[in-house]
Amino acid sequence: PMILYTVRLAVRFVGYLKYAIACACPAKGQPVRRGFEGMDVTKATNAMNKLRSLLDDQAFPTLEYWVDPTRVSHNQQKKEVKTACLIHAHLLYIFKNHSYDELDFRAVSVILSSQVFLTINNRFSNEIYDDLQDKAADASQPPPSIQIAQTEIFDIIQMHRYNILKFTRKNHLEADDAMEAVVRIACGTGTRAQSTEVSAAARHWQSISHPTCYGRFVPDTEDEQLRDGSYRVPKAHQTYDQWMLQVTTKAVGIEVNIQLSDFTLQNHKMKLLDNAIMQHADFALVRNTALSDANDVACAEVMHTTFRYWWRLIGRRHDVQSWAADARNYQACT
Repeated sequence: PMILYTVRLAVRFVGYLKYAIACACPAKGQPVRRGFEGMDVTKATNAMNKLRSLLDDQAFPTLEYWVDPTRVSHNQQKKEVKTACLIHAHLLYIFKNHSYDELDFRAVSVILSSQVFLTINNRFSNEIYDDLQDKAADASQPPPSIQIAQTEIFDIIQMHRYNILKFTRKNHLEADDAMEAVVRIACGTGTRAQSTEVSAAARHWQSISHPTCYGRFVPDTEDEQLRDGSYRVPKAHQTYDQWMLQVTTKAVGIEVNIQLSDFTLQNHKMKLLDNAIMQHADFALVRNTALSDANDVACAEVMHTTFRYWWRLIGRRHDVQSWAADARNYQACT
């Protein structure tokens, strides 16, 4: 906890120093901000660079080592998902103050892979935990926390989104490597920088070529109609219902959505199992046995029909089906 607190404090100091230097050294023709006239810019710059060096050379490698999947077994990884979410949040936080000119493969791959990992494995909530106000809360067992305000995480993702999209347009090779890093982190097949699987042919990633799909990245191994966006063009005499069915059921092998921080594998978006299912009485046996080592579990939707949801639990060899209550009136038939 002390190391993570130090990381957060250092990042906030860097942000303040960067802002102060910009106020003391404004653009040509702009006045110096009031209160910054006598600031020692050289001293502030040296302090900021020293903090950045500590974050880059010491804090960052430490955090990456903690989430290295090659250090622990697959079962241990499942048990430590909560800790992994905490570390990925801080990896993302280290790059909070980066501008576009400071982006590189490391920064882009961390920002993308960490936000996708959190989207899949962390249950964001709008509920406020207060053990003093909530009489039912157990102060000794607070809910899982990433120790950074959720709104601040969302702010970092939103702040970097445009710059990352710009980076992918101008740096194709580094962008391709960053997308592969996202796949490895999301699927647990290696570290951000290296895969544990047999090396495969390099893939080129591109955003789907349709105005409504900008930021949805797919590799060149996908169907050409998906990559060029032509599958979204309505066919002659096609109704809206038919068109909607066409665009929502188009087969997608793999996709990284920068706009929504989603990761899609085999046409299924990975996410956490709905909390209502986790708390359901009929699910209690599985949760207390096969899932006893986890607070949450990632899943992918297999099928969604009018009265049934069907999810596959990632890495758990279990499926979950939830049926709506039958609303038909059988008494009227007798």
